[in-house]
Amino acid sequence: MKIKKTTKERGITLIALIVTIIVLIVLAVVSINAIFGAEGLINQARRTDLIADFTVYIDEKKTYDSQKKYENSNYDGESLNAGRTTLTYNTQEGTEGNIQTVIPSMDDEYAGMFEIIKGEFYLYAASDIEREVATELGIEVSPYLIDNGVLLSANANLGLQTENGVVTLPERVTEIGEGAFSGVEGLKEVIVPGTVKIIQKNAFSYNTEIEKVTIEDGVLSIGESAFEECSSLKEVIIPDSVIAIGTRAFRSCKNIEKVQLSNNITSIEFQTFLSCTNLTTINMPSNLTNISGEAFVNCTKLDDITIPVSVTSIISDAFTNCTSLYNLAIDEANATYEVEDGIIYTKDNSTLIMLAPMSEAKTVTVREGVKRLNSSSLAMCTSMTTLNLPSSLEYITGLAFPIGNNTTLETINIPESNEYYKTEDGYIYSKDGTELVYVTSTKTTISINEDVEVIKTGAMYRTNATEIVIPDNVTTIESNAFRYSNTLKSIYIGKGVNSLNSTFKAYGNIYSTLDITIDEENPYYKIEENLILTKDGKVVVSYLKNVQSQIIPEGVEKLGDSALTGLNATEIILPSTLKEIEENAFRSCTGLTEIEIPSSVETINSTAFSLCGNLSEVRINKEKGSISGSPWSVPKGDRAIIWAE
Repeated sequence: MKIKKTTKERGITLIALIVTIIVLIVLAVVSINAIFGAEGLINQARRTDLIADFTVYIDEKKTYDSQKKYENSNYDGESLNAGRTTLTYNTQEGTEGNIQTVIPSMDDEYAGMFEIIKGEFYLYAASDIEREVATELGIEVSPYLIDNGVLLSANANLGLQTENGVVTLPERVTEIGEGAFSGVEGLKEVIVPGTVKIIQKNAFSYNTEIEKVTIEDGVLSIGESAFEECSSLKEVIIPDSVIAIGTRAFRSCKNIEKVQLSNNITSIEFQTFLSCTNLTTINMPSNLTNISGEAFVNCTKLDDITIPVSVTSIISDAFTNCTSLYNLAIDEANATYEVEDGIIYTKDNSTLIMLAPMSEAKTVTVREGVKRLNSSSLAMCTSMTTLNLPSSLEYITGLAFPIGNNTTLETINIPESNEYYKTEDGYIYSKDGTELVYVTSTKTTISINEDVEVIKTGAMYRTNATEIVIPDNVTTIESNAFRYSNTLKSIYIGKGVNSLNSTFKAYGNIYSTLDITIDEENPYYKIEENLILTKDGKVVVSYLKNVQSQIIPEGVEKLGDSALTGLNATEIILPSTLKEIEENAFRSCTGLTEIEIPSSVETINSTAFSLCGNLSEVRINKEKGSISGSPWSVPKGDRAIIWAE
């Protein structure tokens, strides 16, 4: 007879089965945890092995120190640095070997994870167990912030500086990050090992105590402004491994005397050595093809340059104010340039590049055939009283003319046959008279005639006038129109101006003495709170004078291109309506140490804070990363950027 199970009995059997399975799972988890868990058998065995290995490493390090001290009583164990491929001690004294020379029992795996820095063990831990064991045994777990080989701009990384002001870099660093050591007090010497391939933007800028920089073979590139304003630096030797040096890399290193450039450099970039006023010696690499704008401006002791055969591009203002540069030569085999009577021309005769210093030349005649006179083409000829320009001339800028407080140029002659320009009593106009190109600086009174619509770049460069009235017929004022016009006391802008470049009055002491008035009927611009604004009050175009505190009024939505360039305020307060900060908006605001960015800001241009060497804190009332492009050329890099919690 078959026995039939009830539904209740089948339910009990199913529950028993489920309970059995749960018990088995729990037992399995317990067993696995016993083997693999934080206190499991495998981890315990791993911990035991690590303790044994790390203890041996510590003992072998002590043995190495003792042996070296026995061999040389001057051995300094606190100067020992060792990594996978390097071994140095006593700061500069090195020897063949690596960390395995110090720790013979260390296998290759750990040779890549351990370093000895300034005599201390550091472990770049790959697991919590390694970190815990290292800490228990007194081995430092590296505090340095290194992301895929990039040494970041972070306060923790400043600990790499020794007590005597030397930066010692961990071997695993392949890039020195943007602003990593900018503005660090007490930094006196920089040693960049060949394991580092890239020195990023502003890496060591604004360090006024750096005296020596050693860049070892293996480094490939030196970034923009990398050593800018290192005013105590005297000599730099750049190995042939370096193939690129960025703009302004050594700008304003005023005590640098000698530079040895890599033979593999093909371009000397914009302002690379600007205002290196003690520079006397620099080689021109044999592979050099380009000398960029303002590369050597104000290098007043540089007296001997030979342009190699390879150079195919020289920007006219590359050597502006190099007042000692009497020995300027070009290789005769150079196919692009030639020198005649101290003047560099292109061989096709189309462009006068520059004049070498001609302190006694009273009359300068630009030879027929020349079509272009670029910025600073005539800047060296500071005693010139008469300038004869050719009928072939097609382009000239007011910035072409002599620098300094030149008051000697009185007469400019342009043949009537010239199709592009005409001259009248020291004024240069476009042929149709609608553009004012240049007014000689000897003029103390300037009258702009009724045909002029455009005041061109540099038109009143270093004028000695005290008052300028821009009549209603003028519609456009271009950049640097009144550059270095320090005698100016007032500018009146008529109601017709509808295009006003933010740098129309740059640069020099002009800001502290100048009063600017805009006609009330001008429909495009107005003045408010020491600022030139668009008529609707939404865009800051420029400012009037240097002030200690500048408030940007509510309603402003944009800081325009170069709007506050050179403003020396110690405080700038931004409005809650601000949305956009354009390029170079705060450029060279050297008095600024901190600034708060309101939550309304949506975009900040990558160059917004360039050359703000004292800016240490940019507070942003937004979530980290919500505005792209950080640190926007702040020299100290991301160390200076503080996001809201």
